[in-house]
Amino acid sequence: RALRFVTQISILRNVVVALLSIVPSIAAIFTLLMLIFYIFAVMFTALFKDLYAMGYTSEDYFGRLDYSLFTLFQFLCFDEWSGI
Repeated sequence: RALRFVTQISILRNVVVALLSIVPSIAAIFTLLMLIFYIFAVMFTALFKDLYAMGYTSEDYFGRLDYSLFTLFQFLCFDEWSGI
């Protein structure tokens, strides 16, 4: 029913076609951002993996790649980043 409604109204059909035409561009941008995010996570893991072992931090934020990805995601979203 909803698809029939979209196809009968030309303005709504144009909006749907425009939204679907930008999906490849958005996917390419998302892939590029994830690649940059991964590169920074690898770099932070290599640089800061010993901070917890040396006693500089109370938690292991950069000891493994998944920890680094999660910590960088916290920085990106400003979620509890002040405690890190």
